[in-house]
Amino acid sequence: MHTLRIPIVLAAAFLIAACFAVAGSGAPQSGKDADHNRKGLEYYSEAFHRQLPEGKQREADEYFDLAVGEFRAAIAANPRSAAAYRNLARVYYVREDFLQAADAYRTVTVLDPGDIDAYLLLALSYTRADRFAEALEALETARTMTGDPDVIAKLDGYIGKINNRGRD
Repeated sequence: MHTLRIPIVLAAAFLIAACFAVAGSGAPQSGKDADHNRKGLEYYSEAFHRQLPEGKQREADEYFDLAVGEFRAAIAANPRSAAAYRNLARVYYVREDFLQAADAYRTVTVLDPGDIDAYLLLALSYTRADRFAEALEALETARTMTGDPDVIAKLDGYIGKINNRGRD
């Protein structure tokens, strides 16, 4: 019961981070990568905001597959597109393929090392996959990428929750 709090707390952080994530970080988008990324977001939105709420899992899965294809095409057109990797990670996360999500978020951290949200989402993905050591590593790395004491305090709080899991 208490170990369930970590994913819930980090899930809330995921939602907050997703709201504030900057779509244009990393290499600027233009041309084909931007078109593929935009189309992938349309497919993702259809799946997540329309099909899933209506209980249409099969249809949602089809749209998620199309979104993955578009985000991969955006990455092929521009391998430095942090936005395309971030969006790909979101699809994997929603589909509960947490290790694939972590791989994509890890790439975002390489392309845009100052993106603290990407480290948080990486940690959340690893936490959901029960890979706590990797989650801690992502959060510790995020601490080194910011000088903001409020952000560091929040990161320390997440680190503490992971370190104390199961002790409550």
